[in-house]
Amino acid sequence: MSVIELTTFDVADDRTSDMLAARHAMIEAFRADRRGFVAAKLIRLGERTWLDAVEWTDDAAYDESTAKGGNRPEIAAFFATIDSLVEVRRGTRYDDAEDGPRAVRTVAYGPHPSQVGELYLPAGPGPFPGVVLFHGGYWAAMWDRRQILPVVVDLLSLGVAVYNVDYRRVGEDGGGWPGTFADVAAAVDAMAGIDPAVDAERVVLVGHSAGGHLATWAGLRGGLPAGAVGAGPHVRPVGVVSLSGVLDLVAADGEKFGTDLADTDAEPIWGAPPPARPQVWPAVAATVADGIVPLLVGAHVDEDPERLAVTSPAQMRDGGVPVLAVHGDADEAVPAAYSRTFAESITAQGGRAEFVEYAGARHFDTVDPANPVIWPAVRTWITERLGTTPPDAG
Repeated sequence: MSVIELTTFDVADDRTSDMLAARHAMIEAFRADRRGFVAAKLIRLGERTWLDAVEWTDDAAYDESTAKGGNRPEIAAFFATIDSLVEVRRGTRYDDAEDGPRAVRTVAYGPHPSQVGELYLPAGPGPFPGVVLFHGGYWAAMWDRRQILPVVVDLLSLGVAVYNVDYRRVGEDGGGWPGTFADVAAAVDAMAGIDPAVDAERVVLVGHSAGGHLATWAGLRGGLPAGAVGAGPHVRPVGVVSLSGVLDLVAADGEKFGTDLADTDAEPIWGAPPPARPQVWPAVAATVADGIVPLLVGAHVDEDPERLAVTSPAQMRDGGVPVLAVHGDADEAVPAAYSRTFAESITAQGGRAEFVEYAGARHFDTVDPANPVIWPAVRTWITERLGTTPPDAG
């Protein structure tokens, strides 16, 4: 796996052109002097604030570059153009061959290491419709985007671009309210300029479990009141697929959803991936006595009902985007009632929400591309919304 170096800095308006010229020279110096340099992408975060995402082949290359510091005059010249260094962070890119297809590139949508995802493009010239993919895992920092790579592989076979993203989660700085929600909104909006080969007018959001909640919330952003976190979407999806989603946070809060995380030695449910960051589990476990929902949204229902009204899909206003809510009646982690309540609420508002319940299906059956019953129906729904035909369908 490669390493992403994320550097955030401020530059005065009258020095921006100098900074850009100096950065070009610095990148050329990296190519000549830094073993393992892969690529760099500069992102403007604000009027004066910039993010430089530099990719290295591995930890050793990153460490060697850090040790060299500003040993070349071009590097020193670049840093002389900036006003202040805000932050330097280290992130990781997960796209090794053994994990699935190699991404076109890692795309950061913010300065935090978790504000990042891999963009995958199918074969051909495009433009391709897109899917933004949100993994699950109780919105907690123990799990990351690698767990959903089999879905990436399958979606690519439909001839669509896939942006498989992470977001700040409970158990890491910035996770919870409002960071997690702001990240999800930013990741979806990033599709507007992510690549010339991606058609941002045809985007579907897909998520599993906690990711199903986030994908659905993002699809409802059009109904959020002005000033709310996530209001005013720049990219309006044409559909959302929630797979075993936690779509009713009011019910989940009342049932203290997520208290099972307190037992770090518990037997995982069938199909559950191992945690990518088990070292953070004890810290999360110590905080979930009242469930994970208040850690996500910052309050219990009785403490701030207005907060739940803009974070819980079952209590939100319809956003004008069709939603497919898939659930199994044998789900051992998330009750199917959460999806049913959501669909009933949106339908009552005149919106389009379809609840499909599969007999005998467990929590991870809904996100398994090998499932012969559920997944073909999900694929069909996605292609119908995107107006595309899979390449192998002729």
